[in-house]
Amino acid sequence: MSRYIVERLLMLIPVLLSVAFIIFAIMNAAEGDPVYSVVSADATQEQIEAARIELGLDGTLIQRYFRYVGGMIKGDLGTSYVSKRDVMQTYMMRLPNTLKLAAASMVVALVISIPLGIIAAVNQNSIRDAVSMVLALLGLSMPNFWLGLLLILLFSLRLGWFPSAGYEDGLRSIILPAITNGTGLAAFMTRATRSSMLDVVRQDFLRTARAKGVTERKVIRKHALRNALIPIITVFGVQFSNVLGGSVLVETVFAWPGVGRLVVDAIEQRDIPTVTGALVMTTMLVTITNLLIDIVYAYVDPRIKSQYAKKGFKLWKRT
Repeated sequence: MSRYIVERLLMLIPVLLSVAFIIFAIMNAAEGDPVYSVVSADATQEQIEAARIELGLDGTLIQRYFRYVGGMIKGDLGTSYVSKRDVMQTYMMRLPNTLKLAAASMVVALVISIPLGIIAAVNQNSIRDAVSMVLALLGLSMPNFWLGLLLILLFSLRLGWFPSAGYEDGLRSIILPAITNGTGLAAFMTRATRSSMLDVVRQDFLRTARAKGVTERKVIRKHALRNALIPIITVFGVQFSNVLGGSVLVETVFAWPGVGRLVVDAIEQRDIPTVTGALVMTTMLVTITNLLIDIVYAYVDPRIKSQYAKKGFKLWKRT
């Protein structure tokens, strides 16, 4: 198992290098010169060239890329063209806000999706199944920015229960963004839970458990749900990774200072170090998250753990 983890972490190196190069190429192909965002309108050509050298914009694309990679190896993601702050420090300041929103959104999604998915699967082709799927389809169809605006109008402006923007009010500030984000995530997870549970509820071992006198609630909760967890964990991991990248629309609607909003603002300002550094760090975070999901598989399903053990044994024997 440990060898598998090391291999996955080593695979992260070419991924990060590729992401950094793609970002450099895209930002280089975009219209406009980033140097004009930091010099005054009446700057002379000598001042523009001096600013270009100071910002590291001199040289070819390949030269700038390798200079950036050299700094990245040392843990230096560069300095923002606009704010003049270290990109790593800026990202780490925004990351906790994104993690809080991601965690709260996934809690909302789980609270909604798991019960709805189980009810739909256990009562297949019934009115409960139809209602659960309609609710899931509704959550999937609603644009999250539209839902966020409706929640602000109702709970912030009309009822005054929650703040409409920012994060100064602690838990009260995160409720509306989490519901907005989590509702869309719950739609995917409800359908995945229902599909996975339908594959399990028809199995013979559940009939055996019922024949032994096990209560229906325990059969569903302990036997059926546990054996249906692998696909559910997969969808959970994918959705959680997406949220970690920053929920741009939700963060914009609620003025939430997360990573997604940081990247959008940096793109508008042609702040190449901030865009590159934030996306490289997000790529690393998403990859590590996917690795943790794979490890969770092993603890949920003993068969996967045994496969990892066998694979590690064979690799050890070859060496």
